[in-house]
Amino acid sequence: MEFAAFEQLVLQVLFETRDPLTAPHMAYLAGVPIQRAERFLARMVEQGAIVPRVNEQDVVEYVFPGKRRIDAQKRVAREHLDAEGDPLGRDGSGLDEDLEPEEASSATAVLLSVLVPGAGHIYAGRSGAGVAWMATTLAGYACCLLPGLFLHGLCLVSAAHSRDAT
Repeated sequence: MEFAAFEQLVLQVLFETRDPLTAPHMAYLAGVPIQRAERFLARMVEQGAIVPRVNEQDVVEYVFPGKRRIDAQKRVAREHLDAEGDPLGRDGSGLDEDLEPEEASSATAVLLSVLVPGAGHIYAGRSGAGVAWMATTLAGYACCLLPGLFLHGLCLVSAAHSRDAT
């Protein structure tokens, strides 16, 4: 499989399913060795097309920054293409159930983190990071006011960028 075809398959998985995008998953779908899938995914990361992140099970997943729902016009076009042959073998029906909701607002994430450190991360869908920021910041406040304020500030900055990591 060539890179262009692999890239289209990655985009199809990202925008039409909630399946986690991992190298073994893509290797299986593309019918290529895992190492080749890892190289193609690394190339897409270098191009800025996708962003790697580590999930709760310490598995590297790839996400598309700024992912949005597919609108009705694109869905109709996708169904038309599916009739000609979908590499994933789906019929295009039920796409709404497979799409992720609109992404979280950075301003809301920061505001929540001002009130409770880590709450903005949890709101943005990064619950592991949220719990870690909450525990770290509260430990900083327990030590002294200055470390707590410093960690709280870092938490706010991280919450502002948490939307980019999801």
